[in-house]
Amino acid sequence: METGIGRRMFVGSIVAALPVVASRGRLAAQAGATAAHAHLDGVTVDPVLEHIARQLATSHNAMRRDPRGEHLRAFAAHLRTLTVYGRQTGLDERVKSQVAALVARDGRYNVMYLEPDYDHLRSELRAYGAQPDEQLLKAAVTIDYAARGAALDSLLQSGISGRWERLAATLDRLAPEVDRRGGGVVRVSRQSEADYWEGYCKQLWSEYSEVQWLTGPICASALIPVIGVAFAPLCIAHQLAATMLALVYGVYCYNVRY
Repeated sequence: METGIGRRMFVGSIVAALPVVASRGRLAAQAGATAAHAHLDGVTVDPVLEHIARQLATSHNAMRRDPRGEHLRAFAAHLRTLTVYGRQTGLDERVKSQVAALVARDGRYNVMYLEPDYDHLRSELRAYGAQPDEQLLKAAVTIDYAARGAALDSLLQSGISGRWERLAATLDRLAPEVDRRGGGVVRVSRQSEADYWEGYCKQLWSEYSEVQWLTGPICASALIPVIGVAFAPLCIAHQLAATMLALVYGVYCYNVRY
């Protein structure tokens, strides 16, 4: 079981990343946020999915600049729009089919332990207007074999819309606490309070780890030649959702003192 050391190292990277200024020169060196997102000829990417992905990127960028509850609520609202649209258009069935094709091609074990193509992911994030941070993008997840298998089975059986809906509810629930915390140090005086915060932060970390891990299969599905390109917005949406949980973890749990 992978545990606390990974969390402590990861939180340090989050805290270092929080005050990042939006106008980093490395973004302009590759592509402006308004640059057209090029796709292969003959491949159609759903314009509604692309629009929602860009809205998610906007809320993500705002959260990185200034962690506040309103940005979590905006991100959650966009996730709910994505959920509704996905259910109306049969997106879950397409996701299940695409991930199943990935498992058939590469094997279940390899999918469970695949490493994201960070260069491609970084390029896609920027193409959608997101401002990725290297420390968060490459942060290791702490999720064991059983949890990976269960998450993959859930994705293959149920698709993705239910997970987006739950993520939206989680972000809405966290937003008031992020506003209340305001980046300050919370002093926990009673053992019952310490146990509560430790348990809550562990649960938040577990949620992040699973969402971040699932980004791997989803984004790898988007790399399947030709047909996978249409899934690029889903890859972006899931990666940004994982990053939002990471940022919340940094604000919500790092400054708790027992």
